[in-house]
Amino acid sequence: MKLFFYFVLCISLLTACGDSQSQEGDKLFNQGKYEAAIQQYEAYLEYNPEDLTSVYNQGRAYEELGQTDQALENYERALKIDPNHANSMMSIGKYHFRKKNYADASFYFSKASEIMQSNPQVFFLKGRTHHKLGETDEAMEAYDLAISKDRDYGEAYLYRGALKVYQGKKGAGCSDIRSAQSLKVPEAETALAEYCN
Repeated sequence: MKLFFYFVLCISLLTACGDSQSQEGDKLFNQGKYEAAIQQYEAYLEYNPEDLTSVYNQGRAYEELGQTDQALENYERALKIDPNHANSMMSIGKYHFRKKNYADASFYFSKASEIMQSNPQVFFLKGRTHHKLGETDEAMEAYDLAISKDRDYGEAYLYRGALKVYQGKKGAGCSDIRSAQSLKVPEAETALAEYCN
């Protein structure tokens, strides 16, 4: 009986210590101390390798340091733990978008949009990938959805406007670009000068 009690006590102490390491990692991340955060998460994950939040947050810390390939490994690891982890899908999609792997980006944004149905950003990013792939109908639909979820999503107006101008709908396109300008999207001024004069 004493041996069992000792075992339970050891496990409890390890778990409590681990939790504080994970919380310290979060605190360091929020302070912008990403290298130290990574070390804290690593120490925690040594004993809790399936902790989804710590795996994902460690990936975010790597990303903040510009170590995007290592971040990708963490996001993929998080998806193995939870195949429906939409934040990991979004992060993987952004990784592929930056690498100009638009088909892969589209795949992950589409999967994320099935889960995050009220999130305007996922539809905007889905639209951007379709736009880059030359899939104009799909891009327009995604931009429309982003705007329907958030009427103040300036970037969605900007890119939807540019797409409309490209399709020969200059009046409607310039109206969208002006909406982006009123929402303080910096690129809107340049777009207006280029497309709407």
